[in-house]
Amino acid sequence: MAKDKGNETEAEQIEETSSGGGKGGLVMIIAAALISLGLGAGGAFFFASQQQPPPAQTVQQTIEAELAAEKAAAKQRALTEDFKERLYGLDPFVVNVTGDGYNRFLKLRVELETTDSDVKEEIDARLPQVRDALIVLLSSKQLSDITDFEGKALLKEDMLERVNDLLDSGQVRSILFTEFVVQ
Repeated sequence: MAKDKGNETEAEQIEETSSGGGKGGLVMIIAAALISLGLGAGGAFFFASQQQPPPAQTVQQTIEAELAAEKAAAKQRALTEDFKERLYGLDPFVVNVTGDGYNRFLKLRVELETTDSDVKEEIDARLPQVRDALIVLLSSKQLSDITDFEGKALLKEDMLERVNDLLDSGQVRSILFTEFVVQ
């Protein structure tokens, strides 16, 4: 029995040392994790401090940029105002066009873009002649002539030629359709 008591004591000692080793392993894992976090934070801080911030704009550069933006906006407004000065809007035209065996109606609103704002005065003086020339041209067209893109482009060219033939002091640069309805 004495030998059995001795064997039991040795077995208890072995169990205690093996279970105590688990606590020491947990401490080692926590310590390794803390060291890794500390090294990661330190590395991030080091690299972040090495980067230089972008250079700040000086007051002079900011003022120059604002002036350039204002000049560009003023130039765009001037171009827009100049374009508006050269446009002449005509009252809408409503004419009969032949299509599919019966008459149909074409309602057309036109803007004339002139080469100079002074041409608008001449168009205003010759407005009955301009409207007559355009009405005669429009009513001579068939529906199949003006329904596709090419037909509309040819109609614009014909209208431009008719109007420019009436003018003496300047020219109409282009014809702009602002409304085109066939019913």
